[in-house]
Amino acid sequence: MGTTTHRALRLALASLLAVALTAQYIIGSTDSGLTGVNFFSYFTVLSNAGAVVVLTMLAARPGRDGSVPFAIFRGAVTVYMAVTGLVYAVVLYPQLADVAVPEPWIDLCIHVVGPVLVVADWIYDSPPVELPRSSLAIWLAFPAVYLTYSLIRGPIAGWYAYPFLDPAMGGWDAVAFWSLVVLVVILAFSYALQWWSNRRRSETALA
Repeated sequence: MGTTTHRALRLALASLLAVALTAQYIIGSTDSGLTGVNFFSYFTVLSNAGAVVVLTMLAARPGRDGSVPFAIFRGAVTVYMAVTGLVYAVVLYPQLADVAVPEPWIDLCIHVVGPVLVVADWIYDSPPVELPRSSLAIWLAFPAVYLTYSLIRGPIAGWYAYPFLDPAMGGWDAVAFWSLVVLVVILAFSYALQWWSNRRRSETALA
């Protein structure tokens, strides 16, 4: 794939996700009283917003992830998008959980198309720099902060973004269990993406 085509595809995906998120907020706030704070309290929204930023920046300058800090940032967003897609497919969708997605096309964009293509973009064109082992800890930091925020704000606001974070749905044991499951998934994806990127870099260096 040529650089120009790749840049165009990245920009197209960023635009699609931006439109989906905007539509989600406008429709949700109009039809169901979704507030801005609650909207940005969804991990899905935050991960997709991060993807919009990363994809737009890469479309503007493809070599940007030659910088280690940006490569780590891109890796974080890729991990979070992968987790978003997997948790939705395995946990939320089978339970028909209410995740404030008012239209099927929005659901498809932010839970399926976005995660799949962001991960595919990493596999196809991972950063050309070596990702340090500390990347895993860095990538885990945001989900840890998000979990803490959700559990503190939940009882205060009387609202949880996801049912598996609400102790009223299954008790604190269930919250702890699902939090641990998501933690393991994040670590697994983090390790896999770091391994793939560093492996590709080594192969390119030897070629």
